[in-house]
Amino acid sequence: MKTNSKMKQYLDSMKTGSMNNISNELSKIENIILPRFFEWDGCVLLNQEKNSELATYFSPNQFVPDRTAFEADYNHIHLNDYFDEGINPDAILNIGIRILEVWAAVLYRQYNGHRKFMLILSYDSEEIVLRFYTVRGNEVPWLNTTELESYLDGLLIIET
Repeated sequence: MKTNSKMKQYLDSMKTGSMNNISNELSKIENIILPRFFEWDGCVLLNQEKNSELATYFSPNQFVPDRTAFEADYNHIHLNDYFDEGINPDAILNIGIRILEVWAAVLYRQYNGHRKFMLILSYDSEEIVLRFYTVRGNEVPWLNTTELESYLDGLLIIET
């Protein structure tokens, strides 16, 4: 697991208070907590409600030039969208970290280590975004892990 210094600051200052008021919210994200991944035209995707919007095959465009970019876009979740506004972002951050760990374990198990994945949690003190993509030797990574300090958001990275 890698983090940039901004994420280290968030983690160091994170309050580990009660999560009682959040337990009712967890049922809303069951499909995220207990993920199902599937393959579509050379991509590994998180099973979501928007699956019905998938085209028959991948087609690059100016915004999504390759499968890596497509996966990073498709497989992103704004975790705060699933919780009431009064929920402490630290509690959601804590849940987000655990979800990312579960995703990493499920992806590793499902693909027997034959594919490499980059799992990313980004946090700006309010919004938590989870995403992942397949690491491909013939495509540019969506995130440059050698320059984590150049990003404004706190980043937590898991590479499988």
